Amino acid sequence: MKIIYKNKTAEEQFSSKYKKKWRYPKIVEQKLQAAENFIDRVPSFLDIYNYKPFHLEKLKGDRKEEWSIRLGNTGYRVTLIPCDDNKNPIVEGDIISQCKYIKIILVTEVSNHYE
Repeated sequence: MKIIYKNKTAEEQFSSKYKKKWRYPKIVEQKLQAAENFIDRVPSFLDIYNYKPFHLEKLKGDRKEEWSIRLGNTGYRVTLIPCDDNKNPIVEGDIISQCKYIKIILVTEVSNHYE
């Protein structure tokens, strides 16, 4: 899959090329790098959906267009939006039925869900 970013902050939070700037607990850094490697290697959003340790879930309320994956039991999560081949967010329709055709994700944030 191709990973794109909402902004420079999201890229610095998620991309391991900025890991020297990361100030996460070590376990979060390891899980974050593993998540990046996994997403980078898989062909579609279907693989993220099927990878149970991520606990992929659709968010609600003001963030209803976003999805999140968990970084283990660390309390941290990565929020993302699936995109079409033109890098436009896919926010309408049944995303799950389109999973195997989604090849791009937009990372919006890495955060501690409980802070």
